Amino acid sequence: MENKEKKKKISTPVLILNIIVTALFLFVFACLCTVMIQSMTGKEPTLFGYRSFIVVTDSMTGTYEKGDVIIVRVLDGEKLESDPTKIKEGDVVTFVAPEGFGQVEGYTVTHRVVKAPFEGEDGRLYIRTKGDAAAGNDAVPVPLANVTGLVLGKSEVLAGLQSVLKSKAGFLLIIVVPLVLIAVWQIAVFAVASAKEKRKKELASKAGELADDEVEQIKKRAVEEYLAKRDDDGTDGDDTQGR
Repeated sequence: MENKEKKKKISTPVLILNIIVTALFLFVFACLCTVMIQSMTGKEPTLFGYRSFIVVTDSMTGTYEKGDVIIVRVLDGEKLESDPTKIKEGDVVTFVAPEGFGQVEGYTVTHRVVKAPFEGEDGRLYIRTKGDAAAGNDAVPVPLANVTGLVLGKSEVLAGLQSVLKSKAGFLLIIVVPLVLIAVWQIAVFAVASAKEKRKKELASKAGELADDEVEQIKKRAVEEYLAKRDDDGTDGDDTQGR
């Protein structure tokens, strides 16, 4: 009983660790596959409806500095037109800069909404935006359909990770090495489990052979005892008849 309890105490933590490592491996693998598939199909890489951007200008200085990594909840501009209440004054949004935005025209821009969705002369919905560091509003309003996301905040962790991943050594350290270690762990666990299963089968086979030998020995002894008893009974009968 004590040996069985010890085995359970030892195997339970290992089992829990194995589950955690396996779940982590599957999660990371799924995330990488998702991003790769999106990139290969020409879509902007997102993960669970969120994505990140690196601030590359000083237009939002005071809120987001150049080099900050911001987390954005992805929005569909066309769907926003049917429910414009999702965007309100004070929100910081990302959008594709429309015609008239100068050098950043056609690029993704992150600015603050200073006027909630309103209807323009052409009947379309627009928002008025402004960079926090700018003296005035942006020159032209932004079509609501151009909005691509709502900024939730910045991430110091992702900023640090981004700087590390820029180097080959950092990429190997953060991505490749953990995946290799997880794969090695899984192989080791599988090998140990296979060895235990093989050993268990060998012991079961030997136990079966021993059991068969014991049965044969019991049968043999029973036959020998029966024959010996029959010989004894026959001798006693002959003595009785002679008297």
